[in-house]
Amino acid sequence: MGANYFWRCNGKVCAMNSRLVIKLTIWIALLSLLSAGINVYVTYSQGRALLLQSSQDKLATATRVLANRYAFFIEDIGKDLLFIAHLPAVSEIANHPNPADALTQRARLSSALSELLNSHKEYNQVRFIGAANHGLELVRIDKTENSISVVDGLALQEKAHFSYIYNTLKLKPGEIFISAPKLNKERGLLDGYGKPSIILATPIYTNTNTIVGAMVINVDMETMFSLIETDVPDNIDVIATNSLGDYLLHPNAEKTFGFDKGTRFTIQQDLPVAQRIFAGELTQLVAEMQDLRAPEKQAVISLSKLPFEWAADENYIVLGLVSNLDTVLQESRQLGITALKSALVFGLLFVLLSLFLAWKISTPLRQMATIFARFKQGDPVPEIHLQRNDELGLLARNFSLMAKKLNAQLMELNSQRQYLHKVAHHDPLTNLPNRILLEDRIEQALISARRDKMEVAIMLMDLDGFKPVNDKFGHDTGDLLLQECATRMLGCVRETDTVARYGGDEFMIIISARDLQMRGMSTRHISRQVADKIRNSLNQVFFINDNQIHVSCSIGIALYPQDGDDKLSLIKHADSAMYTAKSLGKNCVKHYSDIE
Repeated sequence: MGANYFWRCNGKVCAMNSRLVIKLTIWIALLSLLSAGINVYVTYSQGRALLLQSSQDKLATATRVLANRYAFFIEDIGKDLLFIAHLPAVSEIANHPNPADALTQRARLSSALSELLNSHKEYNQVRFIGAANHGLELVRIDKTENSISVVDGLALQEKAHFSYIYNTLKLKPGEIFISAPKLNKERGLLDGYGKPSIILATPIYTNTNTIVGAMVINVDMETMFSLIETDVPDNIDVIATNSLGDYLLHPNAEKTFGFDKGTRFTIQQDLPVAQRIFAGELTQLVAEMQDLRAPEKQAVISLSKLPFEWAADENYIVLGLVSNLDTVLQESRQLGITALKSALVFGLLFVLLSLFLAWKISTPLRQMATIFARFKQGDPVPEIHLQRNDELGLLARNFSLMAKKLNAQLMELNSQRQYLHKVAHHDPLTNLPNRILLEDRIEQALISARRDKMEVAIMLMDLDGFKPVNDKFGHDTGDLLLQECATRMLGCVRETDTVARYGGDEFMIIISARDLQMRGMSTRHISRQVADKIRNSLNQVFFINDNQIHVSCSIGIALYPQDGDDKLSLIKHADSAMYTAKSLGKNCVKHYSDIE
């Protein structure tokens, strides 16, 4: 009966049906292309945003690592300075009635300082400068390109007019002065004249606590920075500025130390928002800016403010890393290109499919049009039987297939989102939560604690002796040690607690123990038990790459609400407690409330 309706359709009905087929073909094609386009846009935009955020986080972490290296480097120089300041020969010269006449002792000291200079390629001069005779140099060892030379006699110079001398002579025993980074303008050091340098000095006192001079180390900043940025990738630029924003290190050498050459070049000129660091509003900053090497391109920059703990001409230095945005988003572009190719292929297939389906469904559509025409004429409308194997059933199946394909693409996109989310919130080495996720969990723990009137413990743990492990066995072994430490710490806490990598060899643990508190146990007692368990676990020998490695840890604990009612204060107080633990001999646990 349906066939009779089809063949007896009048011209008007058939023409109407043809127009409907054409419209249906166009709409299916447009919807298919729109769906593919939306898929490409969502995939690219979300992937780009997540990759950019992940790259910014990684760059910020790398900048903090770079700043820590610089701090450790300066700390090591200070240790060398204090070590040579306590040499017996120095004491004998200082306590001699006339230090300039202590020739034997000066010769012994010259030999010792020569050995120090020879073992540190970043040092280019070591001196013992007297307070008398206008700051006359008593012992001076210079490094040239090929040799170490002992300067004596008339070549020794008066240095009392230099700021690093008269500032150092104001210090107490054991204190250290750091000069502002600048170009070396002192005559005499041939290989160092005009080169970027920084000077560290400490006062020398007699046994009767009388100032007699200063021990001074000149450091070649170019060599020092080359050692610090050893493993920074070639596609990432390292910059450094003084406390006014003047470039000390820049890919364009003409912009470095401009304040000493007559023309200032500051980071505020290239990145105005950086002024927030120098104004004291921020200690770290991640932003986008023009690439330093190719201004027509964009780049991501991460800055970290590093204050000096000792007396200094300037209170801090700012270090930063700059990564070209093309490099950062290379993965995003590849993802977008792949999605676009897939969309074009699927789009073409969808267009062809829409043409095929439009012709296939023409028969039942004509039948339906004829039935509607009969209904208009007053005839009874017969029942329409559309079986699963006819044209409309085929259309339904193809739409189902299309939906499955779209679902598969969305599942792939969600999988990529989950992966990128994990990369952005977990440490790639230990697979522990990183700093971003850690801070979020601290906030959530504090919200829950405030609501339930419970306590929370924030524990900051730092490995003792990790740097010697890296120096002796290499960074690969050090990485394996950090992974093993993470595994052991996870075995010492409950599933409801959080163990996160805070940075370097520092880890942070969040202890809430709500159920134990409800049973009457104090968070102080619980956190101490967990800390001792972690400390005892890490005291056990590690077997890594056929090596037996021994480390310990120092742990600082801050409690909410006793030691602070917000995230920043709790982290700060846990850090203070941890450094107190270290200062007390390491391998111990300290509560912040015990050190106030």
